[in-house]
Amino acid sequence: MIVTNIQRFSLHDGPGIRTTVFLKGCSIRCPWCSNPENINHQIESYVKDGKEGFYGKEYSVDQVLKEVLKDKIFYEDNGGVTFSGGEALLYAKELLPLMQQIKQNNISIAVESSLFVPSSYLEMVIPFVDYFYVDLKVMDKERCSFLLKGNLDLFKSNLAILAKSKKFNVRIPVIFGYTDNEDNIRSIIDVIREYSSSIEMVELIKGHNLGDNKYVSLGKDVPQKAEVSDLFLDEYRMKIIEAVEEVGVEICKI
Repeated sequence: MIVTNIQRFSLHDGPGIRTTVFLKGCSIRCPWCSNPENINHQIESYVKDGKEGFYGKEYSVDQVLKEVLKDKIFYEDNGGVTFSGGEALLYAKELLPLMQQIKQNNISIAVESSLFVPSSYLEMVIPFVDYFYVDLKVMDKERCSFLLKGNLDLFKSNLAILAKSKKFNVRIPVIFGYTDNEDNIRSIIDVIREYSSSIEMVELIKGHNLGDNKYVSLGKDVPQKAEVSDLFLDEYRMKIIEAVEEVGVEICKI
């Protein structure tokens, strides 16, 4: 598997202190992506501050396990390892034996996913994952296909599969011009209502420009997106809270 980064002592990728493994390659193409180094499935060269380097390094299952176990002492109080991307579930076949060994070491596993993957990949890893974090982005079928190059029917099918087996958290990226329109908000609210018994928390993620330097290092155009104000984020949150209040799902912002 190709890994772009192993981030230690992460506090925002699941409960407790976690080691987050970022895997290279994604199944969709979000115009606002803040991790462009994880879009392509191949190792890529970059130039930063006049120095050349590479995004991505090939790791075996044993090598990733070794890195995870280095931090085991810090995983008390629900900590563990989180697989992110890109789209981590594209590596389901490689992750399966790795997850089996991680569970043998009594370490919790979290996965961050947009669920735009073959259903068999999701079903393969469900038994070994303790925490799922699922993105709700563009919920109109045509806009999803046009903007993200994603199959919304596949996403919905996978969401139904997941909800039958696990509780999960929802993450909503709040991006001007993409996820902030009223129709999209209503569609997101419908999903939250439908799966309220399976959703533990909804997290709103404010759009940012922290990935711009990565686009530059790859020689790519930096995506133009307006900054989301805290006021707008609060208003977005209140719309969802008022609409789903009766189902008791917690809505927070990170």
